[in-house]
Amino acid sequence: MSVIGALMLIVVLLLIFWKKGTVVLTVILVLLAVAMGLEGFDYDADLGKLWETGSYSESRVETVKDSDWNSVRIITGNCNRAEFDMNCSSFSNQGEAQAKYNECAEEIAANNPGIDVKKLDVYGLDGDNDGIVCEALPHAL
Repeated sequence: MSVIGALMLIVVLLLIFWKKGTVVLTVILVLLAVAMGLEGFDYDADLGKLWETGSYSESRVETVKDSDWNSVRIITGNCNRAEFDMNCSSFSNQGEAQAKYNECAEEIAANNPGIDVKKLDVYGLDGDNDGIVCEALPHAL
């Protein structure tokens, strides 16, 4: 965010001293302000994925903590926490929760090559990081 702030400062200085470029510099300043707002609220998108799919929700990028408490920026797509805030009480049984967890793990792995999805628990459904979620829920018959 400090890079965006520095760029905004440069644009403001250019606005003061370069009168011919007022319109262009104003547009750039507005775009930088929007970028700063998106970054500040962790509301970001992968432009390549957005171009490919045409869907903002499928191109969402989030910062999550892995099981080692490292911050990892990943494309969460349709498994993002902003749109789908889930916990174990969102499911009627363990199998249902496991199916959603597996679906999201596959989607995150497909969108983020090289990421160890076993270390990520986007929804916090796997408290002990063993790959089995919502263990307290009843098992499906």
